[in-house]
Amino acid sequence: IKNDQLPDEPGVYFYYTTDGELLYVGKATSLRSRVGSYFTKAHDNRIGEMVTKIARIDYIITPTVIEALVLEANQIKAKKPKYNILQRDDKSFLYLVLTNESFPKPLLMRGHELERARIDPFRPTLTQTAAKKFLRVFGPYTSSTSLKKALDLIRRAIPWSDCEPPEVTGRTRPCFDAHIGKCPGVCTGSISKQQYRQIIRQFILFFEGKKKQLIQKMKRDMKQAAKALCFEDAAHMRQQI
Repeated sequence: IKNDQLPDEPGVYFYYTTDGELLYVGKATSLRSRVGSYFTKAHDNRIGEMVTKIARIDYIITPTVIEALVLEANQIKAKKPKYNILQRDDKSFLYLVLTNESFPKPLLMRGHELERARIDPFRPTLTQTAAKKFLRVFGPYTSSTSLKKALDLIRRAIPWSDCEPPEVTGRTRPCFDAHIGKCPGVCTGSISKQQYRQIIRQFILFFEGKKKQLIQKMKRDMKQAAKALCFEDAAHMRQQI
């Protein structure tokens, strides 16, 4: 085990064989408890077989459980560990996609749905055909419940919209999410496409696991918004004068 011990902290763990083959990637609220459970509890034949092959355990501590969820998905996609893929038919894995439209929306899709759309979610980059439909495909995610909870929490800091603008609906009535601060106002036409794309860029950075870049971008966006407000206030004062 890395550092000869497992911390009681959230993170992602990696199981390797004696030859250095990556067997499995998993996330944990407590690395110590989760990894320990593989060696102290009964499992099905597939997991039991995997446990007998584990020769080395590595891990990465994450500040939060949500970041562990993101890191796990990105590592599975990049490295395709044998027992993650055997865990289920990869067509049933859950993916998070961003639609490619004027006001992109995050959607949850299964692997078989992406297959019907002729999209390979394990490709590092989208094909030209796939890019016409989606901006990004994140995943696979092993827990739909965890992903949905994570999205609900993230939306409080990065509010996206799943509604249509007034030019499509013919209405300017705010949706329920707009009332509670989870929609930035696409439904009312109070946010421009460019402003909304800045929010989506933050969303992408988060699910790419680029926390530092996300924080830097959010700071820049806040400064730009503050400057814009100052300009608006100055213009208003000039009008009053």
